[in-house]
Amino acid sequence: MKIVKWFEDWVVVASFMVIVAVTFVNVVSRYTFQASLAFSEEITINLLVVLTMMGAVVGIRLGAHLGFTYLVENVKPRARRALIIIGTTLMIIFLAVLLIWGTEMMINQAIRGRATPSLGIPQWLFTLSIPLAGLLGIVRTLQAARASLHEDTSAEAIAQRMAQEAAPVIDDSELSGHAHSTGTTDREGGRK
Repeated sequence: MKIVKWFEDWVVVASFMVIVAVTFVNVVSRYTFQASLAFSEEITINLLVVLTMMGAVVGIRLGAHLGFTYLVENVKPRARRALIIIGTTLMIIFLAVLLIWGTEMMINQAIRGRATPSLGIPQWLFTLSIPLAGLLGIVRTLQAARASLHEDTSAEAIAQRMAQEAAPVIDDSELSGHAHSTGTTDREGGRK
């Protein structure tokens, strides 16, 4: 799942970076040359859809979506379990609709040869994010439900998990990089 996590994160990051770059170049072009780039709106709107869909998947993975946590956390265990299962079922139904109808829309765009107006990029490449987000969202929702049923789902615990996931992980080998280059193997990276 590390590759899937990496893919989700980088689709979001790359989409955002391209949106920012294209918008910046368009603004500079508009004020410097009094000419707007024709393709900028097309790229930013399509990438905003990609960013939104994949960002929603990342949000599910991180447990960052809004929910009725107060209600879920303050009911008896059996009711809590039922609420988690009902919520998961509703999310999966919604994501399955995205998966099915998004796939249908993407296939129709590919069959008809629909392309973006300015650049002529096949539209299905951007639409692919809808069924992909539906599929990955279902996987992440099932993972989140399993975790919710077996882990602490208090707001504090979720915030701590989000902070741990967002923080870079540095292992001992990176900390003692100097020790490896000098031939020592001190775990703390200090001198002997």
